[in-house]
Amino acid sequence: MAPLTALFRTYGKYAFLLAIAFGLAGGIALGVTGVMSKLYLGLMAIAVIFFFLWWTWLWQRSQGFLGRRSTQSSANVIASTLAVLVILTLINYIAFRYPVAWDLTENQRFTLAPQSQSLVAELEKPLKVWIFDDAPSEKDRRLLQNYQRFSDQFSFEFVHPDRRPKLVQDFNVQNKGDVFIEYGDKKQLVQNLLSFQQREDLSEIQLTNAIAKAQRQEIPQVYLVQGHGELPLNNEPGGISTAVTALENLGVTVQPLNVVTDGGIPEDADAVVIAGPTRKFLAPEIATLKQYTDQGGNLLVMVSPEADAGLEDLLQPWGVSFDPRLVIDLSGAGGVFGLDPTVPIFNRYGNHPITEKLQGAIAIFPLVRPVATKEQPHIQATTLVEASDLMYATQLISEDLQPNPETDLLGPFDVAVALTREGKESSSAGETETSSNSEPEAINPSPNPSASPSLSPTANGTNQPEAMPENDGNQAGDREESPAGENEDSGNDQAQTAQQNGDPELPSAKMVVVGSAAFATNAWFNEAVNGDIFLNSVQWLAENVDQPLNVRAKDPTDRRINLGVRRATVLGWLTWVIVPLIGLGLAVFTWWRQR
Repeated sequence: MAPLTALFRTYGKYAFLLAIAFGLAGGIALGVTGVMSKLYLGLMAIAVIFFFLWWTWLWQRSQGFLGRRSTQSSANVIASTLAVLVILTLINYIAFRYPVAWDLTENQRFTLAPQSQSLVAELEKPLKVWIFDDAPSEKDRRLLQNYQRFSDQFSFEFVHPDRRPKLVQDFNVQNKGDVFIEYGDKKQLVQNLLSFQQREDLSEIQLTNAIAKAQRQEIPQVYLVQGHGELPLNNEPGGISTAVTALENLGVTVQPLNVVTDGGIPEDADAVVIAGPTRKFLAPEIATLKQYTDQGGNLLVMVSPEADAGLEDLLQPWGVSFDPRLVIDLSGAGGVFGLDPTVPIFNRYGNHPITEKLQGAIAIFPLVRPVATKEQPHIQATTLVEASDLMYATQLISEDLQPNPETDLLGPFDVAVALTREGKESSSAGETETSSNSEPEAINPSPNPSASPSLSPTANGTNQPEAMPENDGNQAGDREESPAGENEDSGNDQAQTAQQNGDPELPSAKMVVVGSAAFATNAWFNEAVNGDIFLNSVQWLAENVDQPLNVRAKDPTDRRINLGVRRATVLGWLTWVIVPLIGLGLAVFTWWRQR
């Protein structure tokens, strides 16, 4: 016992240092992780024991030790040190639990897009991201930590494929670098980080789209009408493959549709897209599309100024029509991007779920025409994209680009609108479909030969173009006699009369009409918010989404400068020879003057 007492008297003064070391180790680990681990609690307990031993050593040291001035000074130093350590620990704990960051980059490349934030914040059950990679990237880790800040339901884990073969087998991992998400009983491949032996960064766009796809209960079916010179589905600049890929990444099934050869519109169609037709639709096709909307189908129509698709009879019941004139932008905003006045830049949007979160952003619509609306019973029209006061629509572009008030349409006016028809409930819609299916299968009503009437200004006060009939002389030749005869004509007339009298005979349906198709092509889809407008429109139509739709994640802006051989040589001489010689010459001149 005596040797232990002597040892304690000799080395007891160092117990205080051990108490601080164990206390910091356990306190910081406990504060940062927030996990009540036995290891962390054990470290804290050991710190308390050593502190008690040190205090005992002080008490036994000598009588009156605590009353000395040196003891009081040392106690003040110790108390101040402990207070500083406690404050630093609390600051680190608060910073870890409630992080705050400022993203000062040009396009907010280190901040999640609004759609990513809302998707993660609305997770109803745990979602985990698995990265099967033997060399985790800190950049990918930071991106996943950004997701984790918005929901406790989001988690991630980096897995070494060679060390956990059972997990690799469960996810059916094919290659190193595979990224999966696990949401409930769904396991879905997101991305492969190794492409042709080149490592890629984890893409926010692909991860966000995968999360959105995993949350879907049903897969929307969207059909793109073909056969009338519509935008091709290939990857050429005038194609629409980029838009199709973006829809598929959101979990939407996209298929081409030929109304004639495919025997009509499939029953599972959640939305039908008519993108840039250049030839007229046949009368039976118009009748089929009209029947689709009459039974509650949703339609997206995008037509460029130079096209005459003959869609008047389809759009007339909705009170909407295209003006054939071309929109000219006199604001000069396009000059910043090297664009001519026939490529207007828009930044005025209506209060609608499609565009509500796009306020302040710009959209670029090349070759766009005005869209006119007329008040119809049970049809609510809302502006999506509106031309400014510095725009006008004309059929004859003058050399000085100045508008003619007598023949041109002066802004503001609409170039894209969304329409909602309030009708029967879904049960009533089913009755309507049943009753229509009981009629003869042949559908070929005679189109209305009369031209559309003049259109009045909309409720928001924008000017609306008068309907200008296109190729009226060809309408009679396009008419075909209905096999059902006069009975079918009279039935259609009664339905139209009932709708005009205010009776909600038709089920609810939606339609989006845009005076440009080029804005959604591969060449323009990723410019400004063009892609957001297209994707939001399809999502609003196909998924019956009424809350504001979000802005999609953006790829970081490529700021690399590609120099030619001559410019690279000049830049090299400036950097390594001329500028250093100028600096050396200034130094020699300064030294000479001081001499």
